[in-house]
Amino acid sequence: MIEWIAIPTIALGFALLPKKKMSDERKLKLIFENCKVGIKKGDSFQYPKLIRKYDKNAYKTFIYSLPFGVPSEDLENVLPAIKDGLNKEIEIEFDGVLKINVFNQSLPTSWKYKDDLLREGTWEIPIGKNHTGILYHDFEKYPHMLVGGVTRFGKTVFIKEAFYTILMNQMENVEFYFLDLKGGLEFGKYIGLPQVKAVASDVFEAAEVLNEIVANLKMQEKNFRKVGYTNIVDSPIKKRTFVIVDEGAELSPNIIEGEGKKFAKFCQSALSEISRIGGGLGLRLLYCTQYPTKEAVPMQVKMNIVARISFIAAAQIASRVILDEIGAEDLPSIPGRAIYKIEKKRTVQVPYIDDKYMFTQMEAKEDAIINAVKNRKSVNDDR
Repeated sequence: MIEWIAIPTIALGFALLPKKKMSDERKLKLIFENCKVGIKKGDSFQYPKLIRKYDKNAYKTFIYSLPFGVPSEDLENVLPAIKDGLNKEIEIEFDGVLKINVFNQSLPTSWKYKDDLLREGTWEIPIGKNHTGILYHDFEKYPHMLVGGVTRFGKTVFIKEAFYTILMNQMENVEFYFLDLKGGLEFGKYIGLPQVKAVASDVFEAAEVLNEIVANLKMQEKNFRKVGYTNIVDSPIKKRTFVIVDEGAELSPNIIEGEGKKFAKFCQSALSEISRIGGGLGLRLLYCTQYPTKEAVPMQVKMNIVARISFIAAAQIASRVILDEIGAEDLPSIPGRAIYKIEKKRTVQVPYIDDKYMFTQMEAKEDAIINAVKNRKSVNDDR
């Protein structure tokens, strides 16, 4: 008879570990045994079996085969016991086998943005540092991104870092529309930039801006049909339009009363259309919320966004809304610490950027571009 044994209280797993120093391999074996990670078959109990291990400079990798019948997703429940038992940061992957990466050093608790992170001429932004280096996200490969997490832990700083990087990388080819639904306080200051086309501060302004964006989207669609383009990436068109939503929960019809309700419904419908068909037409959606619920993140928006990043979440349900799995609720209370997910989860430390740095660097870049244009014109005039 095969019986799945539920994992008991996590504390039990590492409380039973002997206190003397031992290898990570031995600790993992004891954690699996103490937490009953495995299958009871008759009178014996089958645990994950170590089949391979690698020792690299920054981390060790342990690869296990799992007894048939152990659900891989249930291994998430034992993560706290493994982290506490090893007293190290880890990452777990499952692809037919269980892979545990055990890192020798912790991630930095802070990391300041510098312009050597820019990759000019690309649509890539630095997501953050992990144990293997700096991770970048390419908006040409994955045009939309869903961002969540509780307030004060890095969500808005990340949006600013993304905005700044894209602007500096593609100053002549990008335009931005902000739905800054916290009264326009964070991004209203950038309205003077020629690349910033609009900043909406409430649901009524958001509906007006989105109406313009959708109208432009329809025109672009018509033009693509005329010339036979199917995806802007495969065309000579250089311009990209970023729609950045900061606090999407404010567009939920469930929390808006009176006349604003119909405008909220329109906004969610428009954002769904942008996420469905906008990517191939040059639109890039960055949808952010600190209240990740199914009402705050429309299903059509979520279904059409592959790239996700979550800062610390208030509960498992919030983590599931953003990442489709738990994990963000267990992040340490460190501003800038987040989980980035495309095909798999990676824990990162997002770089910190402030307004003063952004304005100083943007002004210098703008002046350099203006001078370059003047010099080109002068050379052409001389000819």
